[in-house]
Amino acid sequence: MWHVPRAGKELRLPIVVRNLQSRSTNGAFDCTATVTLDGVERPLTLSRYGDHPELNRRVDTCDPFAVALLVPAMLRGDPLVIEGSIDEMLLESLRGPVQHTLRLMAPGWRYVPIEADARPASSLTDWTRGAAMAMSGGIDSMHLARHRILAADVPEPLRVRLLVHHHVGAHGDDDRAFEEQFAHARRIADRLGLPIVGTRCSLTAAFRGLKHIYSVTTRNLAASLALDHLFTAFHYASTEPIGERPQMSEMGGASILDATLLPLFNTTSTVWLPFGGDTTRLRKTTDVIFDDRLCGELLVCVRGFRRDRAALNCGRCYKCARVLLQAEADGRFDTVASMFDVAGYRRGKSHSILRLLRWSLGTSRNVNEVDLVKHLYARRYPFPDWAWPGVALTLLLHGTTPSGHPLP
Repeated sequence: MWHVPRAGKELRLPIVVRNLQSRSTNGAFDCTATVTLDGVERPLTLSRYGDHPELNRRVDTCDPFAVALLVPAMLRGDPLVIEGSIDEMLLESLRGPVQHTLRLMAPGWRYVPIEADARPASSLTDWTRGAAMAMSGGIDSMHLARHRILAADVPEPLRVRLLVHHHVGAHGDDDRAFEEQFAHARRIADRLGLPIVGTRCSLTAAFRGLKHIYSVTTRNLAASLALDHLFTAFHYASTEPIGERPQMSEMGGASILDATLLPLFNTTSTVWLPFGGDTTRLRKTTDVIFDDRLCGELLVCVRGFRRDRAALNCGRCYKCARVLLQAEADGRFDTVASMFDVAGYRRGKSHSILRLLRWSLGTSRNVNEVDLVKHLYARRYPFPDWAWPGVALTLLLHGTTPSGHPLP
């Protein structure tokens, strides 16, 4: 488990959100608040854009800012002061259940008071708006699309009618990477026949010193709340299966308790529905790479966009290699490979296998690698001779060797 930064013992200056303003500039619909953080006042802007006709018809609220700044407040031990109103249902959760759940994952964070006016529900929930989901092109979002867009038996109120794509710090402030990824998500949206909108918000100052994976869930929820007039239900693709240990991990981060945490952010008009927490990474990847409607559009690379790269996916990072190793074992490599730098993958394959085994031995940080080693072995993947001792040790430590396939 990673070391989670602890807040100081003394209560510090409050984080203050005030002076909410909305405006349209250069085709984008922006909402800006003045935020006082660590005693310094600065603007924080949520910028939204895309091809939905109702995009600019939202009456902006402080809800997204309260969600975005809760983790920084708990990390610092600072009160959160909102000079405006918060949805009454959301505010009640932010003051209690949300903080309690976050502290299950990060005990070093502190409970903080939240000062804000409660905004009562203005109308009954309108299910005719349908559902939305985030689309990155990764395994999680493609798996969700398969079950909530392409499946024939989805209840109509839960069928996805809108795709969103957020830039909230996963790649730092690399706008080039985000623009390329948004363009790719737009191509997927066109293929699926759905509108897509994007939200951009630079949260670097608020989250300085805190790794993105610790706060990925609340960042994405804040960005989605800025679009909540476009949907009623939001399907959130959980990145990790539900585990026995709730603590933050290097691989799982805050997403390890999505199934518990997400519904706590429900408002009087919007519900958050976690999806995929009951499915392993191996199973999700299998579903996607065997679906010809999706597997040719995968974007899983963690290295960001580079113009000198042969493809959007580098083929060598742990996410790229994980998909390609499984695709090779399952006979789907040629179908999947069009979006990957295949030459780079082949040059780095020995390193990828070594990394896979290193992350699988002993008490693994993540079961994904262990599952993949077992799967490759069951599929008679041609491991190099030097890798077999590691494969044998992984199988010995993490399960029974598949019958009928003895180790060499």
